[in-house]
Amino acid sequence: MTFNEYINRRRKELGMTVDELVERSGLPKGTVSKITSGINANPKLSTIEAICRALMCSADDAMGLSSLLHTYTHAEMEYIRKYRALDSFGRNAVDAILDIEHERCHPVRRVITRPFYPVSVSAGFGNPLDSPPEEEMEIADTPEHRRGNYVVRVSGDSMTPAFEDGDLVLVEKDARVEEGDIGIFVLNGESFIKKQGVDALLSLNPAYPPKSYGQSDSILCCGKVLCKV
Repeated sequence: MTFNEYINRRRKELGMTVDELVERSGLPKGTVSKITSGINANPKLSTIEAICRALMCSADDAMGLSSLLHTYTHAEMEYIRKYRALDSFGRNAVDAILDIEHERCHPVRRVITRPFYPVSVSAGFGNPLDSPPEEEMEIADTPEHRRGNYVVRVSGDSMTPAFEDGDLVLVEKDARVEEGDIGIFVLNGESFIKKQGVDALLSLNPAYPPKSYGQSDSILCCGKVLCKV
């Protein structure tokens, strides 16, 4: 049983919600959420201890160490004996290699958070940024995702096949949107996800005609669409 499986089971045994676990442990909600969802499978010892205090359980039990104490092989006991005989330099060297190899065998999915705005673009609403963000959304930590500033939901099928109804897209707010780029636009008070054309906003679905605009129209670009998340 993994750490997150154990604490979720223990939390349910106590009738404790995740928010209550956050309050009792004194940890940030994002930290607890990543652990309970299994995103962070290797929390810090101080984090483990705080969660176990809140759940009134043993850290050894939560980490599955209680049973391991009786199942060390002779080779594992020999490793422990040799490790304890090392000086600080030797222990640091072994720790560094162990961390590298553990990461290689059990890679941690690193995440970042971005604001998620509730307004669905292409649904006739105004500027999505006029509304407060609904929540902070966790996305994978990649170079492309770091460029993004917020997430909105696509409404309708005007941008199929690239974007379907209900897709979530990551937007770079201050990026320059050139002809051919896909962006979030507010045209005469209505928000759209469209491709930038020449004095027109273009759909990828041929069933939808271009939305032309001129000097009498009000148009605002809210950023460049980077990708789906």
